[in-house]
Amino acid sequence: MALIHPDSVHSPYYNPNATAYDLVERAIDGSFARIRSLSKRVAGPNDLAFRAGLIADNRGVAFLVKISVGTPPAQQLLLIDTGSDLFWFQCEPCISCFKQSLPIFDPAKSSSYSNILCNSIACDISTRECDSDKKYCTYSYTYLDGAGTRGNLASENVTFETSDEGTIVIPIRMVGCGHENSGSIDGQQTGILGLSHNLSFIQQVGSKFSICIGNVHDLQYQYNQLVIGDDSVLEGNSTTLDVYGGHYYVNLQGISVGETRLKIDPGAFKRAPSGQGGVALDSGSGLTWLKGDGYVPLQNEVQRLLDPRLRRVKYGRHIEFLCYEGTVQKDLQEFPVVTFYFEDGAELILDVDNMFLQIKPNMFCMTVVQSDPKFQGLSLIGVLAQQYHNIGYDIPGKKLFIQRIDCRLLD
Repeated sequence: MALIHPDSVHSPYYNPNATAYDLVERAIDGSFARIRSLSKRVAGPNDLAFRAGLIADNRGVAFLVKISVGTPPAQQLLLIDTGSDLFWFQCEPCISCFKQSLPIFDPAKSSSYSNILCNSIACDISTRECDSDKKYCTYSYTYLDGAGTRGNLASENVTFETSDEGTIVIPIRMVGCGHENSGSIDGQQTGILGLSHNLSFIQQVGSKFSICIGNVHDLQYQYNQLVIGDDSVLEGNSTTLDVYGGHYYVNLQGISVGETRLKIDPGAFKRAPSGQGGVALDSGSGLTWLKGDGYVPLQNEVQRLLDPRLRRVKYGRHIEFLCYEGTVQKDLQEFPVVTFYFEDGAELILDVDNMFLQIKPNMFCMTVVQSDPKFQGLSLIGVLAQQYHNIGYDIPGKKLFIQRIDCRLLD
């Protein structure tokens, strides 16, 4: 499936009046809300059924996919989220729904739609919630940023595109048909494609997927892609993948700036038995958040390289940012590559476009920020760091593959 950046010219709801700096502000605000939500989930991952930290109003750097559901197929535009485990879309009858430009899905018009019964095994292993008549299984998904969805759990046919420009219909045994929904404000997405492994449709289609992202600031770029199943691109060096509480964790062992290996305690990024701490990959956060023990050495080295010739400035209320006066293109031409080293030899290579963001015409900031202690020690590797990489998730094999590549070469 082609991934569509919501601000790109390839989005059916592209807004030509939004400036580049308006989009940057959205990305930053979305990342702050994102880690607040996900860190609360880490503190109690089993608090509620279907509880997750989703930015449902599509703030920040996020991607949409076009698929169709039902028979006959009805097109949907879904936000992908590796931190969410439910595949859901808005449904009629709509008790309360957010605005969407595509028609709201009507299950009464689909011959393949079927509500899951209350006394079924599927309901018992998922929510154990039922409607007022105790007939059909329901769900209530409460997001920690105030958004949410409530409706029926159902089985339904889903139509995906294939690599040879054809289509394939897959019966999905558990989707959410949302009758009461809130959170989206821009009228683009019709629901969420949850890629977390807990109760998600990823378990139903092979437990493998890959995400390739190019330059998120190139609004003409059309090669971002999501591949699910056996054709997933699992190439490049691999590292151990650990699935816990709906997050995809990796063992980050060190960071270098150019030839300088930073002095970071090997235990700085370990996840505790209680679930706190650790490093997770996230498709919903633009920024990368590092626990203080790992962030401070990186900040110090960046300052050592930039302070002698550039003036440091503050960016609004976001005092956690390391910002300088100038432009990325002009002032960072000689800045060295930053490398994240993972267990078993996999590397995530960050050049200046991964590491820095032009906030204003004459101000840029580092895209790696310090994770507040109240975020339970959680570190996130966000989308800006994942640019120019294909990330392959082999869940049964417990491997994450990282390959730096131009996504157009995967076609």
